[in-house]
Amino acid sequence: MGIKYVPETIEFLTDWNGFELPKGILNKGVTGCGATSVAIEDEHQTIICSPRINLIKNKVGQHKGLLGVYGDVKNDEILAYLEKTDMPKIMVTYDSMPRLAKLIDDKTDWRVVVDEYQYLLIDSGFRSDKAIALLDVVNEFDYVTYLSATPIADKYIQKMEQFKGVPYTELIWGDKVEKIDVERVVSAKPINNAIEIIRNYQNGDFPKIGDAVSKECVIFLNSVTNIANIVRQTELPPEDVNIIVADTEENRKVVRQIKEGFDIGTIPLEGEPHKMFTFCTSTAFAGCDFYSTCASTFVISDNKKVHTSIDIATELVQIAGRQRLACNPFRKTIVFIYNVDIGENNAEIYRESIELKLKKSEGMAVWKNSAPDDFKKEVIKETSEMQNIKKYSESYVRYDEKTDRFTVNRWAYLNELFAYDVQHENYLNSIAVKKLLEDNGFGIKGDEKLSDYKEQLKCILTKEGFADRMKRYCELRQMKETCRFYLASDIMERQYEDLRLYYDRLGYDRIKALGFKEKDLKNELERQYCENDIRRRFREVFVVGQRMATEDIKRIMGEVYASYGIKKKGVATQLEREYGIKLKSAKVTMPDGFRKGGYEFI
Repeated sequence: MGIKYVPETIEFLTDWNGFELPKGILNKGVTGCGATSVAIEDEHQTIICSPRINLIKNKVGQHKGLLGVYGDVKNDEILAYLEKTDMPKIMVTYDSMPRLAKLIDDKTDWRVVVDEYQYLLIDSGFRSDKAIALLDVVNEFDYVTYLSATPIADKYIQKMEQFKGVPYTELIWGDKVEKIDVERVVSAKPINNAIEIIRNYQNGDFPKIGDAVSKECVIFLNSVTNIANIVRQTELPPEDVNIIVADTEENRKVVRQIKEGFDIGTIPLEGEPHKMFTFCTSTAFAGCDFYSTCASTFVISDNKKVHTSIDIATELVQIAGRQRLACNPFRKTIVFIYNVDIGENNAEIYRESIELKLKKSEGMAVWKNSAPDDFKKEVIKETSEMQNIKKYSESYVRYDEKTDRFTVNRWAYLNELFAYDVQHENYLNSIAVKKLLEDNGFGIKGDEKLSDYKEQLKCILTKEGFADRMKRYCELRQMKETCRFYLASDIMERQYEDLRLYYDRLGYDRIKALGFKEKDLKNELERQYCENDIRRRFREVFVVGQRMATEDIKRIMGEVYASYGIKKKGVATQLEREYGIKLKSAKVTMPDGFRKGGYEFI
C-alpha cells in the first residue's frame, strides 16, 4: 500500500502542484477535496465514470467543456465532440461506458477514472451485470484510477478477481481535516421522526445556532416510497419540496402520484435557490455538491428492510461531505436517526443461506457448462431470462458472453454479504453504531437520546399535541381513499399505537364528542372496560334457566358494582336494559318454603 501525505497548505488537490491521480485504487481520505476536479482539469484525455446521472449534471454545470454522457446523449454528439476537442474530458455513467468505449478506436493516451467506485458493490443488488460489464471495458485502457473517499473494505476486495494485484494509494491529510459531529437519535420507528421534523419546520420551529436560523432541511432516506408517503402525510406543496432520486420510470411514477406538480428534481448549483425540504436517496447524491446557506442535514436509517439501511462507512461518510458552503453553520452537524435490535433472530441462518447459495451456484455453473451443444442455446436463454427477472435472488449463475461459459456472479454474492453486514452487524446496538461512527472519523456529541417520539430533537422546539394528532388520525380513517387510509393505518399507527385502539373501541362520533382529549378518552375506555368486566360477571352469576328473588338480584348487583368502586344500586331491570340479560317475571320458592317475587333468566 502506498501512502501520500498531503501538504498542510493544501485544501484542494487542484492546488497541489505536480499531483496526479495514480493508477489503481486511490483512497482520497476525505470528501470534497477536489480529486474529481483534478481529473477534469489535468492535461490528459480523461473519461470519468460516474455511478449517478445527478453527479454528471452537477459537474457539467460547474465545468465548461466537460461532456456528460448518459442514456439521452446520442453517439453522433459524442463523435462530434471527440472530433472538435483537443483535450476531451468526458463524464459518463457506469451503464453508458461500454457504449462510449466502442466509439474510441485508439485508447492508448486515454485515462479512466472510476469515480465513487464503491457503488460497484453497493448497487450490485440490482445491477451486478452492469458492474461486470464496466470493469471488462475499463480494463481495455492502460491507466485506470478507482477513486473514493470511502473505498470498498478489504474483506470484500480480497474476494474480487478484478482487483487482484491492483495498486492501492491512500492520502493522509493530517489534523486539519474538519470533523463532522453526529447527533445520534435511536428510535423504534425512524421514518416517523422525519414526519415530526417536517411538521415542526412547517410550524416555523426552526433549528438555530446563535443568530443563524435553519429554514431548510435535507433528509436522506433510502426509500422513494417512504419519501412519497411522508410528503403526503405532511401535505407538503410541490413548491416547498425537491426530491432527488434516481431518474427511472418507476421512481417518476411514484413521485408524480404524490400530487399534481410533483416530479423528480435536480440539485441546485451554487447561487441557485433551494427549497425548504430536500429529500435524497443514496442512488442520487453520491459525489454531488450542495450549496445551501442554512440547510440542516437529517439521515434516516430504517433497518427493518435491507434497502432502507444507511451504511455508516460509505453512505454516511459521503453525506457528511455534501454541504460545501463554509458560511452554513449547520453543515458541521448531522442528525442521524436509526433503529437497532431489528428482531431478526435468524440472522446467522440468513448468512449461512448466502454461503450455501454460492456453493450450489458453483455446482450449477459446472453442470450448465457440460450441457450438450444441442441444448446450450436454450440453457443460455433460460438462464439470462431468469436472472433478468429474479435479479440473482435464487442463484448466482450467469452466462458470460466474453468467455462463452457459465460462471458465478460474485458481485451479486458480495452485495448480499454487504447488505447482511450493514443490517445485522453494523446496527447490533448503539455501542456498535457509536464505534463505527468514531472509526470513520465522526465526532460524537453527547449521550444517546432515546426517542420514541416522546422527545423531539434538541433543535426542534415543539411537536404535535395528542388532540390534534387524534383528530387528524380520525379524519384520515373516515376518508375512503386507499392512500389516506394507508397513512393512518401504517404510518400513524406505527408511531402511536393507541390511536387505533381508541378509534376501534370508541368510534369517530364518541371521540369527537369527547373533544379528542387524551384524558377523557382514557376515562371513557376505562369505563367501557369496566362495563365489559361487569357484563361478564353478571353472565356468570345470573345463569340462563335460573330463578332468583328480586331482593337477591339487587344485593348481588350492588356487591359487583362495589367491587369496581362504583356507587350504584342494583336494579333488576338494568340487567336487560344495560347488559343484555333477558328476564321473565316468576315466583321463586325460598328455602323456608315462602314464595317471593323474582325473575327467571331466559
